[in-house]
Amino acid sequence: MPKLYLTDSVVFSASCPAGKDQEIYWDYPLGTDGQIRNGSVSGLGLRVTALGNKTFVHAYQFAGKRYRKALGSTVILNVASARLAVGQRERQIQAGENPDLDDDDPRRTHLFTVRDAVDRFWESHIQGLSQGHRDNFALFIARWRKRAPKFPSNRGRNIKRTYTDFGSMFADRPLASIKPLDIERYQKQFTSSYTHNGALKHVSAVFNWAIRMQLVDMRNPCSPIRVRKVIRRRRDYSTEQIRQIASYIFNPVLDMVPEIEGMNGFEKRNAALAKAVVLNGNDQMLELCNLMGVLFLTMARPSDLATAKFEHFDLEKLIWHKHNTKGIKLSRSVYEYAYRSVPIHARVAGMVRAQRARWPKSELLFPSHTDASKPRDNFRKGLARFKELPGVPDYFQLYDLKRIAISLMLAGQGVSHEAISHYVDHKGNLETTMIYDLGLVDPLRPVTERLGALLGV
Repeated sequence: MPKLYLTDSVVFSASCPAGKDQEIYWDYPLGTDGQIRNGSVSGLGLRVTALGNKTFVHAYQFAGKRYRKALGSTVILNVASARLAVGQRERQIQAGENPDLDDDDPRRTHLFTVRDAVDRFWESHIQGLSQGHRDNFALFIARWRKRAPKFPSNRGRNIKRTYTDFGSMFADRPLASIKPLDIERYQKQFTSSYTHNGALKHVSAVFNWAIRMQLVDMRNPCSPIRVRKVIRRRRDYSTEQIRQIASYIFNPVLDMVPEIEGMNGFEKRNAALAKAVVLNGNDQMLELCNLMGVLFLTMARPSDLATAKFEHFDLEKLIWHKHNTKGIKLSRSVYEYAYRSVPIHARVAGMVRAQRARWPKSELLFPSHTDASKPRDNFRKGLARFKELPGVPDYFQLYDLKRIAISLMLAGQGVSHEAISHYVDHKGNLETTMIYDLGLVDPLRPVTERLGALLGV
């Protein structure tokens, strides 16, 4: 497309080249005589069709999309008035306003669509929240905002989503045209009550934001949709189940390693492959039991061990300096994060030493097998094998170890509620933080000693 300094004489003599339907001449500081001229406006163009029709156009970018708007025929506008019109429209764009939003043409493609609303809500609100909230929002509302994995792998590639995110389902629909029936059609995709309520929460937040910002004048179409009632199943454990789980944790059940001595050829190859599978499974079980043993004897959360490092453990004094717990509570929602020191059982120190021997070059207590500098994200295979053991219920979860340990301590073991609350950081008050900051952990040592004696370790 040619660029030249537009003048009334250039507009009068401009023509469409043969063989083309139209040609656009863009306003440019360089004149037809080769001289540099002042006054040109970027984005102003003269469109000349093969039939001889001439129209001034404005090319601009708004909200990440490119548009081209016809300003009027050259019969009505001259070059000077067209430049004034483009200048006024550019000022609106710089102010964050769409210059064509108030047009009367209902067929225009640049209406405030659902995708536009989702993108603006993301930029003004969502991107300032936690990474977990952003991922959850992208999953239900804006799949195109999903972040790329830091370490690409085939994990999850074979999982097919049975639902479409809200932004993709109604991407080109005007936001004001969304009705409760549309929300109901979107929510019917979810069979789980958890996902149904989570998706409804995010969609409702988008419309509440748009209404507050006066981008639309409407009622929230999510209001008639009712939240599903969630019935949580209580995961209870009997005394025999607890004793059996503790036995498996502190005395891991391993598969017998097959012998390959005296074999030859394909028989030896197949036996060696089977042996490698057994050794890998046993290694997974041993590491899982180390994790569960630390969780059980310290009444910690699985998230506490995700970032736990070897340097956080003082194995001589049997103390764990937990670095990812809440410290002093400054307000109802603000905490001063600081490490806390808690006593640990001697068996925990042995498990930490076993992990050090397993990962001598890693700083993390439980690192990822693919990258030792990153925490391990799951123990899915090992936990599935652990649940297959006799006496372990299928609803067993790692977090239940903390609940079981606390229940054992409170069930007639002589440990007060206050001691347990201090040990597991349920209060997060000033007094507790001051005690641990001063290193006064010995008064709490009976908590972990009693737990270890009760479990027989």
